[in-house]
Amino acid sequence: MEIDIKQVLLQLLNFGILVFLFTRFAFKPILKILDARAKKIADGQAAAEKSLKATAELEKKQADRLAQAAKQAAGIIAEAKVESKKLGVELINEAKSVAAVELTKQKEAFQKELEAQELALKKRLAILVVETTKTVLAGSLKASDLKTITAKELAKLK
Repeated sequence: MEIDIKQVLLQLLNFGILVFLFTRFAFKPILKILDARAKKIADGQAAAEKSLKATAELEKKQADRLAQAAKQAAGIIAEAKVESKKLGVELINEAKSVAAVELTKQKEAFQKELEAQELALKKRLAILVVETTKTVLAGSLKASDLKTITAKELAKLK
């Protein structure tokens, strides 16, 4: 068994050429595609986190407004008590009813505003989820499947 130096050198040259070609034309483009996909996923996650932060801020605003409304209601009730001592039992009942109506109106107005904000946030979150899902699944689903899934998910949110 003899080792042919020419044969070994030619095999090394062939191997080197194959390594160069695979690195140049296959490995690097695949890495670029994977990096781009990872960036899109990270961007989608960042947008989702931003939406969650916005939801937390809305909840904090809601709590602040409810506390303010309760404080206002307490102020109205306290004022009504002071006036009731001066004006009598009849004015006490009137002040309480006014305070209850005002509190109810504020709660209703706040609830409507909160529902509108929640709806807008849900729509935005749905859009972000759809965009993220579309980005992630773009290579694995047909366009018709993607449209069907998107329509179903949007219908669920409505």
